[in-house]
Amino acid sequence: MRFGSLFGAVLIAILVSAASYAQIGEGSLRGRVLDREGKPLQGAIVRVEHLNTHQTDDAKTARNGNYSFIGLFQGQYKVTVIVDGRAVMVRGETPANAVYVTNTTDATVDFDLRNAPATRPPTPAAATPSGEKEKAAADKKNAEELKAAFSAGTAAMNAKNFDEAVRQFQIAAEKDSTQSAVFANLGLAFANQKKYEDAIAAYRKSIGLKADDPAVHALLSLALANAGKIEEATQTVEEVAKLDPAMAGQSYFNLGAILTNRGKSKEAVEAFNKAIAIDPKNAQAYYQLGIAYFALPETIPQAVSALERFLQLEPSGQNAEAAKQLIEAAKAQASTTSSSPSQQDKQKTKTKQ
Repeated sequence: MRFGSLFGAVLIAILVSAASYAQIGEGSLRGRVLDREGKPLQGAIVRVEHLNTHQTDDAKTARNGNYSFIGLFQGQYKVTVIVDGRAVMVRGETPANAVYVTNTTDATVDFDLRNAPATRPPTPAAATPSGEKEKAAADKKNAEELKAAFSAGTAAMNAKNFDEAVRQFQIAAEKDSTQSAVFANLGLAFANQKKYEDAIAAYRKSIGLKADDPAVHALLSLALANAGKIEEATQTVEEVAKLDPAMAGQSYFNLGAILTNRGKSKEAVEAFNKAIAIDPKNAQAYYQLGIAYFALPETIPQAVSALERFLQLEPSGQNAEAAKQLIEAAKAQASTTSSSPSQQDKQKTKTKQ
């Protein structure tokens, strides 16, 4: 039985597909302020400042001490409590207590003035009335244009018009270069164009803005692998493992798939084994591991055990029949190989006679 005819039916699928990576938009921030006796503080001013644009906004605490902001632009903020015109506590001024607003979660920042520092922090300036309307109008226009470009880029991605998606995401990046989601989606559009170096640059910009996003690290590892930068790709998957161990299993699988497609079977075996170590019930990882083992004659026996494990996990899966045929082919080859020496000995005996 010819292995080539079987491999022709085997498709190695990279299990990362999304029309767009993430969204941009408006987020919310809320919290509660307690006075120096631990009681809800009414009438305090809570001032938020976007650390990139330095735009500020104010809210007053209610009777129960609660405050909230909605419609805040995504990014990193500093939050200050002001009582009687003077700041008493601040959050978000150091990496240890950084405050991020996104459109996926509600940021919560509570204040207990019993823990306020003895030395009052500087009081941040409020937006000045002069030119405030003009600036607000300009900011609103820019935000609307950013959202429009991002939405158009997402629509283009859904339509698989990757040239247009790149163009729109680049416009969005020009409107606001602090949005990690813009660069993540730009990278995804470049990757679909197979412009992997451009994708790598975009993903790294996204990570520079939000370093703790495992999904972007995973996308970066794919782009690096497709660009032939295997060592960097492997190092990036290891970073994914630190941020999200569960996601790392999929990343190792994807890396193994790319390595198999590039003919790097030994490296693919290592990647698939790491995926299996994270998720021992990943049937497809066993299946692809078996295929990677088949690439080298000396590892074909190991392919059998990997494929048999795949069949245990997915006895009637999509690739079950192909796995059975590969196992039969491997056993047939092993039988032929083991009988070859005796046949050669018989031939030598006949020659001597």
